[in-house]
Amino acid sequence: MIRVFLVEDHTLMRTGLRKTLENVPDIDFAGEASSAEDAFLALVDRKEPVDVVVMDIGLPGDSGITATRALRQARPEVRIVMYTVHRVEEEIFSAFTAGADGYCLKDTSVDSLLLAIRAAYIGSVYLDPAIAHLALNRIRTLARPAEDNPLSPRETEILKLLSKGLSNREIGDSAGISLSTVKAHIQSILEKLSASTRADAAVKAIKKGLI
Repeated sequence: MIRVFLVEDHTLMRTGLRKTLENVPDIDFAGEASSAEDAFLALVDRKEPVDVVVMDIGLPGDSGITATRALRQARPEVRIVMYTVHRVEEEIFSAFTAGADGYCLKDTSVDSLLLAIRAAYIGSVYLDPAIAHLALNRIRTLARPAEDNPLSPRETEILKLLSKGLSNREIGDSAGISLSTVKAHIQSILEKLSASTRADAAVKAIKKGLI
């Protein structure tokens, strides 16, 4: 049996969820609270075990995120699933940073909440499919190369032309600069990228995402 504690300030929502959870065969409804403060007082010194806390974010007083952080420190063995209408990217990541194990939206089916509870119970992480794209966007952002571009805008322009296989004279004609200036730019590019040849410079620039 999964012992579930509910934190929800909306009376009708809390009553409906309690009745739903009480009728699920593998769930033992372990109690409820209407605020972060009441939840903390009820759980921090509780002798009866609780496996999963279903936590609203928009609570009166302290937020569900604040409550999650405090509860994670006081009762690290308890799993926490955020159950909310909030779809704001920063709140989603703040919830997980605070220690949440799952994030489920209220406008999805109750089956999704049950899936989140069961996932948290076995130590997995649940993210509502409706907001999964936000996590993917954040991951892609973090995965982008963090290196600063050592090349000037003009050198980047020259390198793009160079990577197309143009000769120095063709690069000069395209960029509207003299042949000697082209050579000077290429020498600077080779030094900044620690490249031995023009081709090496182009390959390194592509790998670094500079062009």
